[in-house]
Amino acid sequence: MRLVWLAGLSLLLTACAPLWQPKTTESPEQRWQQQQQEIAALKDWRFRGRTAITQGREGWNAGITWQQQGEGFDIKLSGPFSQGGAELIGDAEQVTLTLDNGEQYSAQTPEQLLAKTLGWFLPVSALRDWVRGVPYKDAAVDKYQLDENGRLKTLQQAGWQVEYLRYVPFNGLVVPSKIFIKHPDLNIRLIISDWSQAE
Repeated sequence: MRLVWLAGLSLLLTACAPLWQPKTTESPEQRWQQQQQEIAALKDWRFRGRTAITQGREGWNAGITWQQQGEGFDIKLSGPFSQGGAELIGDAEQVTLTLDNGEQYSAQTPEQLLAKTLGWFLPVSALRDWVRGVPYKDAAVDKYQLDENGRLKTLQQAGWQVEYLRYVPFNGLVVPSKIFIKHPDLNIRLIISDWSQAE
């Protein structure tokens, strides 16, 4: 009799389970939508790390420090050139490249400037968004894949493929720390060692 009673109680609890069990967590897509809004509000930031740029048979390795304050940015590269480094400073209207030997060049966009002076087409404007783990705001997204936590795993946009291999916590958010960016003519590897507030 006791066994019958226990079996009946077990069935009753199983049948009632959906009423008291907590609701399922948000889907990766729902988390992704929320994270995009939170990261979009992160307008002032700074990171340090290293980057490797490969174009055809040529390759460069450099230390990188990127500081962003609104539309203004200051990107320092150390070690990729015979001159010893470079600094790219600009905003939405003007960009200036200063080499370690003091030479300066200017253009309206960072893409124009780097293509003209170094022969690189680096998507600097898009990188500002990609390094934060969100799509570039001024281009359509061709394809993307999320991980189980609703973070970008891969992104295809404007002819580039972005692969996110690692994230770290920063200022209440989760931001990328290892990114591979691929294009038929150029590959970029970015390892970020430290995220901080813009100074």
